Amino acid sequence: MERGDAMEAGFMAFDALHWRWLIGLMLGIIVLTVVYARATQAWRLRIKRLLAYSILIGEVVKLFVVWQLGKSLLYYLPIHLCGFAIVLLMLHVYRPTALINEILFSLTLPGALIALIFPGWTAEPVMGFIHIHSFIYHGIITVYPLLLLASGELRPNWRQLWKVAIFLALIIPFVYSFNAYSGTNYMFLNAPIANSPLMLIYETFGANGYIAGLVMVAVVVWLLQYSLYGLLAKARAGQGQTAV
Repeated sequence: MERGDAMEAGFMAFDALHWRWLIGLMLGIIVLTVVYARATQAWRLRIKRLLAYSILIGEVVKLFVVWQLGKSLLYYLPIHLCGFAIVLLMLHVYRPTALINEILFSLTLPGALIALIFPGWTAEPVMGFIHIHSFIYHGIITVYPLLLLASGELRPNWRQLWKVAIFLALIIPFVYSFNAYSGTNYMFLNAPIANSPLMLIYETFGANGYIAGLVMVAVVVWLLQYSLYGLLAKARAGQGQTAV
């Protein structure tokens, strides 16, 4: 296959290109997290604003590019779970709340990581705008909550999860209805991405139990996520006492 044809054909999950993106993003996330943790409050705010406005402007440009390419905007709207991060980050920059913090930790962070590991944009032309935008966008919404965790601005509290559940209960019916009306598959509520963990849920629970399976898996992910955070927090507190 010619290089040009390969770039037009997209990429495959876990191929060399995918690994290069993952490693590059991981290194960038580590560097930015260290810089942010050592920064002053003023610089932290600048970094958060830069990230929030970057994904907002990037999304507007993406929609313009999609329109210019003659593709249907219907399938590129920011109403996936990760798409809601645009609003969440903008709100957090100007009016941070405990609920937004919890959503960023419990939904945005794991959702973005899963999207990077099992990307849904493999069919997009390699190194085209949508390809690049998708990796960078998900990298930004991965690093944002990690910055808050590293600086202590975000302290996850599992007791806030009932509010996150209400948030999901409000948006899922809307997105599900939109999918049914438009024939889309936002938040992957109608069907899973091929070759992703969602496929296992679909095969295990079937079409009728798929959403219930998603809920059950989300609860398991939260259990693991908050347990890991608790263990790390205890370890850090223990190190602090030892140092004293």
